[in-house]
Amino acid sequence: MGMQATIKALADWLKAHDDYVLIGHVHPDGDATGSCMAAALALHALGKRAFVCLPGGVARMYGCFPRAAEIVAPQDALPFAPKTAFALDVSEPQRLGDAAALYEACEAHAVLDHHGTNEGFGEICHVDGDCIATGQLVLALIDALGVTLTKDMATWLFVAISTDSGHFRFSGTSPETMRAAARLLEAGVDIAWCTRQLWYTRSRARTKLMGVVLAGLEVSPDGRMAWARLTEQMLADCGALREDNEGIVNYLLEIEGVEFAALAEERDGATKFSLRAKEWLDVAENVARPFGGGGHSLAAGCTLNMSMEEALKQVLGRAQIALNNH
Repeated sequence: MGMQATIKALADWLKAHDDYVLIGHVHPDGDATGSCMAAALALHALGKRAFVCLPGGVARMYGCFPRAAEIVAPQDALPFAPKTAFALDVSEPQRLGDAAALYEACEAHAVLDHHGTNEGFGEICHVDGDCIATGQLVLALIDALGVTLTKDMATWLFVAISTDSGHFRFSGTSPETMRAAARLLEAGVDIAWCTRQLWYTRSRARTKLMGVVLAGLEVSPDGRMAWARLTEQMLADCGALREDNEGIVNYLLEIEGVEFAALAEERDGATKFSLRAKEWLDVAENVARPFGGGGHSLAAGCTLNMSMEEALKQVLGRAQIALNNH
C-alpha cells in the first residue's frame, strides 16, 4: 500500500513532479472523467505538462464538455512521454484496464480516490471513503495547489460530483458536497445546461437499450431483490454502446420494496455486475468483495468468470444471505 497522505501533502508532491498522465478507470464515468480533466487543468495552471488518458476513451455523453477532445485512449498517439502517473477514481490496479502499462511505465505514481476498498497502489495516495465523489476531493486539491478555480475546472467537477451523487440525491451527499457545488456555481457553471446534458439528454440507442433491459427485469418472491440482464445481442440490436448502460441499475432500485438491485452484463465470456442497495445493505462488503470486487457500501461491482445464469445464481444467493441476516 502506498503512503496515505493528506491533500496538502499530495499537492506538494504534485508540485515537485511534472510530465503527467492522469488516468481514470475502465469504462470511465462522470466522476473519473471529470476528476481527471479538472486536475489536469489545475496542473496546466501551475505550468505543468499533463494530459488525460481514459481506458476506452471519453464516453459519448461527456464529449460536449470543455476540451473533451483532448482526452486520449491508451492506444492513441500520446502528446508526450509521461514521467508521472496520477490515477483518479481508480479503486484498484486492475481497474486501470489497458492503461495499466502506461501507469507502470512512469517513474512516479500517485492515487486520489473515494472508494473505501482502495488499499493504495502509488507511492503517495489519498483515499477518503466517506466522500461521495472523487471530484469533491479534486476541488480540495485545487485549493491546496493554490490554483484559481476556473469555469472549465468547475464544469468538469460538476460533472464528477453530480453523476456520482445521483444529482445530489444519494445518501452520501453531505453538507460539504453542497458547499462544493455552490463554489462550482460561483465559478460560472451553467447548471441548467450541465443538468440537461447529464440527466435529460440521451441517444435513441440508449433509450431503446433501457427499455429492452428493463422489460426483462425480475424480482425475488420476497420483493427485496431486483435484477436484469444486459447481453451483447441487446447492445447490437439497439445499436447501443457499452457506455449506454450507465444508470440502468438505478431504475431497478427504485422499485417499491426493493433493497438490493443488480445489473448483470455479458462481457467476453464473463459476467460483470453493477450492484446497488437502497439504505442499509453493504453491497461492497457483503456481495462484491467475496467475488473479488469492491466499491462503496451502497454502490459496488464485481466480475465473475462464468456464464450469466451461473453468475446470477452466485451473486443473488450471496445477497439473499446478507438480506436474511439483517
